Amino acid sequence: MYSRTLQASAVAVAAASAVIVLSSTAPAGAYGDSSRASRASASSPAPAVSTRADFDGDGYADVAIAAPGGTVGGRSGAGYVAVVYGMAAGPDGVKRQLISQNRYGVPGTAETGDGFGDSLEAADLDGDGFTDLVVTAPGEDVGDARDTGTQTVLWGGVGGLATGASLGTGRSATEAGDFDGDGHLDLASADRLRYGPVGRTGQAARTTPLVAPDAGIRGVRALRAGDVDGDGVTDLVISAASAGTGGSTAIRLRLLRGGDRGLEAGPVIAAADTVSAESIALGDTDGDGRQDVVFGRPGAAGGGLVGVVRGTADGLAPRAALIGQNTSGVPGTGENGDRFGTDVRVGDVTGDGYADVVTGVPGEDLAGRVDAGGFAVLRGSATGLTGRGAVAVSQNTAGVPGAAENGDAFGSAVAVVGGHVAVSAPKENGGTGAVWVLAGSGSGVDPAGSVSFGPRTLAAPVPGARFGSAFHQ
Repeated sequence: MYSRTLQASAVAVAAASAVIVLSSTAPAGAYGDSSRASRASASSPAPAVSTRADFDGDGYADVAIAAPGGTVGGRSGAGYVAVVYGMAAGPDGVKRQLISQNRYGVPGTAETGDGFGDSLEAADLDGDGFTDLVVTAPGEDVGDARDTGTQTVLWGGVGGLATGASLGTGRSATEAGDFDGDGHLDLASADRLRYGPVGRTGQAARTTPLVAPDAGIRGVRALRAGDVDGDGVTDLVISAASAGTGGSTAIRLRLLRGGDRGLEAGPVIAAADTVSAESIALGDTDGDGRQDVVFGRPGAAGGGLVGVVRGTADGLAPRAALIGQNTSGVPGTGENGDRFGTDVRVGDVTGDGYADVVTGVPGEDLAGRVDAGGFAVLRGSATGLTGRGAVAVSQNTAGVPGAAENGDAFGSAVAVVGGHVAVSAPKENGGTGAVWVLAGSGSGVDPAGSVSFGPRTLAAPVPGARFGSAFHQ
């Protein structure tokens, strides 16, 4: 919860048909879910890194933020997406856009419980040089079928995200990659694979099951695309159950190899270490030019774990290196319920050329405040991911706007955005939610230059929005 709030008039999301730019002269020191985005003291931004999401093509990293609980047109839980466009100092809420199914050019109609924005994937599906955004609405009814879910693509362009097209039904998150090596981006989800090119009508070239039914894969929980085996074709790492002896199942990471025939089921990854992995990221944490597989196990005993399976010349290592709050160099003490390892993301936050790992710790108790939450930055190095030099940040950290309170769940979602770290607390202010952006620095992050914003800041619907439930992948 914020200690100071300036009231602003909310506007209907349906009216947000263009990028809105506020005055950049917000008063210094203002913070929280106020009428302007707030910045603490001025600070030099971290060196820029290559960006994945640039919806308006201006060269700055943008961030898409989910608010699946938002009320739109009087329909509670219809959901909306807030896009905060990057500027020289990072995405700070000044240049923003609100998108719902009641907006002109977006398929569908906002309805109670649709949950539009539940998951977000950023990729240039049509190959025009602008990043597009795939939005899932898991509660969407299709005909008489309840909660079938739909997936919509919003096309990027000079003015930002504009019109959209329906990709069809689906409730799960999506992940883009060229899984058959034909030069077109494909779109994977838990149960199907849409092969590109994807036309402006949303029609894929063809659609197949994600993998052959006899692969024995059940219940995909998370997925992440990247060239894990180094053959030049995108692979997919999934967290899923695999049928075992006697019909038993266990949740582990598994590699689906890309090739000219699409995805084919490969081996379980580090089976002894990846049990119940809930989030996945890919990146080069040791600077050897190979993709490493990073995963989070927030439910692991002792408060949760982050693991990394290193890529080697012979493929992925057979075991993972595991890091928790009880690892040397990592601040804090691991306690059951901390959920260290929630939503792992990879990027060079410190600017040293090695990919670092940012992870949420939304169940962390702070100064008697239960589940106030925080996040941690773990450093990459020549020897791989390490606890040495790790930093932990919460709303009680000097320079971070707000104050840690019971149930905030700060750190529920994290993202690396152009050398900055974005972190959310979707339970902030009774489920309204909020987002913070901190510049990366040589020591991890710079809290003194942090910015916070929420629905009121962006003139968006407020009650129960769960703003920041997810960032784009």
